[in-house]
Amino acid sequence: MFTKAERSTFPYWFAHACAFNMTALNCRVWKLKYLFHDIEKPWLKLFLPYKKVQEIHRKNNRHHPEWLENKLAKYYWETPYDVQYEVDNFLKKFDYEGAILDWECCHFTKSEEPLNAHDEYKRLLSYDKFKEKYPFITKYCYNDFSINLMNTIKRLGLENK
Repeated sequence: MFTKAERSTFPYWFAHACAFNMTALNCRVWKLKYLFHDIEKPWLKLFLPYKKVQEIHRKNNRHHPEWLENKLAKYYWETPYDVQYEVDNFLKKFDYEGAILDWECCHFTKSEEPLNAHDEYKRLLSYDKFKEKYPFITKYCYNDFSINLMNTIKRLGLENK
């Protein structure tokens, strides 16, 4: 188990990558790309502070809601109806499986609040907190996003764990 202060270290990244792959294997959804999960983080950490590494990672990886929020932000002035095609494409590109596996494996490496995927889903999607953190997802696709996440949790057999 790693503390919050230790999450910027190579040993944490390696343990997280192993836990992520083990979780994917246990859920019978492992793919070759999972060997490279979060691979950029230790390299970015060589020359950037961890907060910046985390921010870059979350905005550029499809398994984090920040990626979707960042994509939707460019439609700030548009109504949901006007951009429905783009929103649907981003929802299709979002890596729900990667997000759920990331959430599920965290209790193997994090010592504070080690939630499983289902509990993290409930925590993340508590509407007021979500609305504040992800205003564009809330505006354009909150229901579809939350339904797709829950369907993935169920498909992976993690809803009762």
